[in-house]
Amino acid sequence: MSEWTLHLGDCLDPVTGLASLPDKSVDHVITDPPYEADAHTKQRRVKRGGVCETESLPFDAITADQRSALGREIGRVCRRWALVYCQVEASFLWAEALEAGGLEYVRTMVWVKPDAMPQYTGDRPGMGYESIVVAHPKGRKRWNGGGRTGVFVENKNAGRPPGEAAPHPTTKPLPLLVEQVGLFTDPGDLVLDPFAGSGTTGVACRMLRRRFIGWELSSDYHAVAMRRLSGSEARPSNAQPSLF
Repeated sequence: MSEWTLHLGDCLDPVTGLASLPDKSVDHVITDPPYEADAHTKQRRVKRGGVCETESLPFDAITADQRSALGREIGRVCRRWALVYCQVEASFLWAEALEAGGLEYVRTMVWVKPDAMPQYTGDRPGMGYESIVVAHPKGRKRWNGGGRTGVFVENKNAGRPPGEAAPHPTTKPLPLLVEQVGLFTDPGDLVLDPFAGSGTTGVACRMLRRRFIGWELSSDYHAVAMRRLSGSEARPSNAQPSLF
């Protein structure tokens, strides 16, 4: 295959989705699927130009059946590490889905967001982090992080020019994905993202000379990701990320 491939369509399509990949055909999975309905509120608060607004997400929440199907497919195609972003309340559900797919749950990491939005009601603590469920086939495991912790601290807007809008409502900061790709994968590895969004995982892979394959359901975001993956932002670099 080429250095990167991004499919337009449903990753769970029984013909053109993940089912089209042979068993154990990718080295790693790093992905950020839609969250569950209780976190998929139509009153999601964002801050733009110093003004707080509410917005609805332009995609549906994940269902239990979809999570189970994804766990089976990820377990079937993945040779090494699987990293799945999720809300903390769903971390055990993703651990169960990945284990049902034949992987072994390793632990749940966290991404701490110093610039997270506060709790505007003031009646409870705000949510300043996201969880990342980590799984791996049974047996020996290896990564590039030594004994460091699985705690990542990165501003949501890191890596973007001041004032530039995020390319996707739930985009992850590029420096965060560069760090994680550098920690869990090796040059030349093939990384899968079934929910590519604006293509940040793929851009990080290209920068670090990893191969990439992904799926994106929205034609609008697929177009954004294609531009990013083929543009100067994704140019391979000889510089390696700081892993400690």
